Amino acid sequence: MDDLIDKYIEEVISSNEYKRLLELKNIIDDKYKIEILNFKTDEDKYQEALKYPKYYDIEMLQKNLSNSKSILYNKEEVKEYIELENKIQKKLDDDFNKIKRSISNKFSLKKCAINCK
Repeated sequence: MDDLIDKYIEEVISSNEYKRLLELKNIIDDKYKIEILNFKTDEDKYQEALKYPKYYDIEMLQKNLSNSKSILYNKEEVKEYIELENKIQKKLDDDFNKIKRSISNKFSLKKCAINCK
């Protein structure tokens, strides 16, 4: 069984999609450091404000977060990364569901968990 799992993992990580995903991650991390930092900072501020709403202007912080997210997520490499991540996740989910169906029809089938379309 371990051999099959190892073979499956090797197949996934040697795929062109996975290799491109890793390449994009490096590009994004290097090329968009400021955008990532702005997004994470705005996200942290917004999450903090949700805990103590009477002390913050939540609407303004939400707008800032939305703006920084939009700036980052509209970069071509980020769009491609998200698309590839969803494609790989869908394949993993489909394969996992096939395994569950082959074992028993009593398992609930997993839906795509991350940003699926």
